[in-house]
Amino acid sequence: MDRTNLFQHPDFFYLSWIVPLLVGLLIFAHRRRLAAAKRFVDPEMVKRLMPEPGELRPWIKGAAVVLGVTCLLLALARPRWGVYFEKVSARGVDLFVLLDVSRSMMAEDVAPNRLDRAKSDILDLLKKLEGDRVGLITFAGAAVVKVPLTSDQGFFRMVLADVDSDSAPRGGTLIGDAIRKAIESMKEARDRDQVIVLITDGEDHDSFPKEAAAQAAERNVKIISVGLGDANEGSRIPVRDEQGNLRYVKHENQEVWSCMDERLLKEIALTTKGAYVPARTRAYDLGQIYEDHLAKLARGEVRAEKRKRYRERFQIFVCLGLGFLLLEMIIPRYRGKTAVSG
Repeated sequence: MDRTNLFQHPDFFYLSWIVPLLVGLLIFAHRRRLAAAKRFVDPEMVKRLMPEPGELRPWIKGAAVVLGVTCLLLALARPRWGVYFEKVSARGVDLFVLLDVSRSMMAEDVAPNRLDRAKSDILDLLKKLEGDRVGLITFAGAAVVKVPLTSDQGFFRMVLADVDSDSAPRGGTLIGDAIRKAIESMKEARDRDQVIVLITDGEDHDSFPKEAAAQAAERNVKIISVGLGDANEGSRIPVRDEQGNLRYVKHENQEVWSCMDERLLKEIALTTKGAYVPARTRAYDLGQIYEDHLAKLARGEVRAEKRKRYRERFQIFVCLGLGFLLLEMIIPRYRGKTAVSG
């Protein structure tokens, strides 16, 4: 077994310089005590008050401190040995989240705005994706892969937190390009179902999203489309100028009102035999919706496998370290002397 497997956090060995430093400090302190006693106390009294040069007691106490600190450092490195096999269930699903970051997603008909609401919904979705691989594509005027397919949800959450309306080139909303980018980024696999969750207000600028959905259907990739925003009156798109003043996007001196296009999103979902989620402006649980539909979409989604694990042993070294330090406290520094009557 290499050191990577023997210790979970081998980087803590960089602190091993503390041990020789501690040894040096203990020896230095002991010699300073002896030298100070000889300077200020009569030699006969030194023999009564201080240990003989050959006395082992101070060295035993010092060794206990050194061994205690060494064991605690080993515990920090998380030693592990002894192999066991853990049964792990994985659903075997690859999922790409396509998140619209165009300017229209800043509309506030959904609190606090469409984009921030979508990010919150994605966090709910992640809770249902244990064992699945998930990726993130943001799109506006172009589609950008922010997170390739991964099972590292911590990394995914970190990237998602930084997503804003500048996370993809502006200049339109190209839903079709985003779908095609997701298809390109997922290798065709028979042992894993493949799903796209499309979160958008449905406005598209000639990117042929229906044709892209047809390509997804040929690959047996299901699309769950989520429509955010008011489908009737719509909402204005707020922006702030350099001074921080709030204004609204205008076209030819007229304020632009963004309406959610349900028709397109329904057709995309229908083409891929997926599902359309008419979120509009109301609250909903994307994670639960995904789970409900996945039960119908996935083929043999649950498979079990055994993964090799190593048993954690840091507890042994914590107990040993604390035991050595307690021993140092119990042992008196000097051997008791018999009082001499005058």
